[in-house]
Amino acid sequence: MLKRLIPSLLVLAAACSPSAPTTAETELAAPAIQLDCFRETRAAMLAAHRAGPAPGYPENALSTLRRLAELGVLYAEIDVRRSADGVLFLLHDDTLDRTTTGTGSLDGLAWEALSGTTLRDPDGTVVEDTIPTLADALTVAREAGLVLNLDLKSVSPEEIVGFVHDHDARDEVAIIAYSIDQAAAIHALDDGLLLSAPNDPAALSAAGANLDAVYIWTGVGAADAGQDARLAEAGLETSAGLFRLENGDPAVYRTAAAAGVELLSIDDVDTAAVALGGSEVLHAQIAACTAQ
Repeated sequence: MLKRLIPSLLVLAAACSPSAPTTAETELAAPAIQLDCFRETRAAMLAAHRAGPAPGYPENALSTLRRLAELGVLYAEIDVRRSADGVLFLLHDDTLDRTTTGTGSLDGLAWEALSGTTLRDPDGTVVEDTIPTLADALTVAREAGLVLNLDLKSVSPEEIVGFVHDHDARDEVAIIAYSIDQAAAIHALDDGLLLSAPNDPAALSAAGANLDAVYIWTGVGAADAGQDARLAEAGLETSAGLFRLENGDPAVYRTAAAAGVELLSIDDVDTAAVALGGSEVLHAQIAACTAQ
């Protein structure tokens, strides 16, 4: 379903800018279509920050991704980097020290030097997982029914869209765009890919981003029900970061869901999943909005 026109004030703001290319022939990726359904059914989904690490489960690890699917989490936010020889892999920091058994900077390291490096969980305990490639994470996502929410650390729009196309992965990924220009650059290459984008629909549209394949990042903090309603009226979904609010209270997640936010970006996946009804409820909502 194509999103409705943005409110008149936004249209007027964009009127003096070059118009975005038509999306009449755009093939939207499955996650973009699915988000429309979540908005229409007022379902809130969980997006696990750094894949939702927990004791025994490191951030950006394959075992952690599998655990998300069991809990009913749909989106796995993962950090994507490029090795010196062009392999895309998962790691948040630009050094190995905090989350792996390795040490030092990633600068200049080829995949051979990284591939056997073992990961640590949030408590520093060494586990069996090693640094995974993005291709490995994609395999797990397909098996588990996850959407990989790609946070690009040292990867260009051209590289990530090329990877997505080469691996036929349009229906398994969403990409985080931190700026209007980055969103426009990605959509210039494929305007059906789902993007997380800054909260400026008029500027996004004027720059050439396809609002049919965008959800709006409203920032870190409490959800604003009024703002969400205005964006929903324009046919736009939202994501809110609840990291700084998480304190073990289920009300944090229920309040954001009640405000209409479609994607709750969180760290505490266990508490959040229970707060939204548990894995059975979450899986049922996902199934109801999954294209057959």
